[in-house]
Amino acid sequence: MTYYFRELQDQQEMLNWLHLRYTIYNSTRCAGFLKTNDDEIDVDHYDLRSRHYGLFVEEADEQKLIGGLRIIQNKPVLSSIRMLKEMGILDNQQVVKETAVLPIMSYFEDQKSANFGTLIKESPVATEGSRLVLNKDYQSLRLAKFIISNAIIMHLLLEEDWTAFVSCNPLHARLYHSFGFKDVCSQTTWAKDAPISALYLQDGFVAPDKREELEDLAAAYETNGYTVYEHTRVQKVAARRTA
Repeated sequence: MTYYFRELQDQQEMLNWLHLRYTIYNSTRCAGFLKTNDDEIDVDHYDLRSRHYGLFVEEADEQKLIGGLRIIQNKPVLSSIRMLKEMGILDNQQVVKETAVLPIMSYFEDQKSANFGTLIKESPVATEGSRLVLNKDYQSLRLAKFIISNAIIMHLLLEEDWTAFVSCNPLHARLYHSFGFKDVCSQTTWAKDAPISALYLQDGFVAPDKREELEDLAAAYETNGYTVYEHTRVQKVAARRTA
């Protein structure tokens, strides 16, 4: 199967993305991050400061959205503001303005060793990878790695120094460490009834065994506006019982 990673292009893709986030989060212990609504979409203030990316699978000559993530910036993203306003979503949903520059900072505000301020001051660009989701029918470690790789290359394409944060389940921290992410602090915490670890990445920390592959991926994205992953899904066959 052929998978594509690219930025969302129109209002229908954005609506599909917000609905996918709601559907997946609502079926996990991360449901506490959602605001229940009749439209069944997940949207908050940080969407106005995010670039939104989707993972698509090619089926029947069409690209179907099956996952993605948003990369929250430390400044507004005008294209996202414009699209969400034109869709009327900001009028229909009660979007509360958040005080923390990045959501991860609010989770660890009581942790003295979580020195976000110093890390952010070191870089003109501070981001947080957020709402990484995959349709349950396509969940695999390989696709999760593909999404994380693409999130990293969006930073490698920047001309300014950057610091990329991510909050994740402590059980998933090892995956991020394999890319070069470091712990912001040794403690974990709880947010909306979900366990959280805080990690960060800077250009100089990218794992040496991953850099060449990531730079090739970045070059492909810069040329085409998307990246491609080819993978053959193995169909599970029920074992026959014999007498």
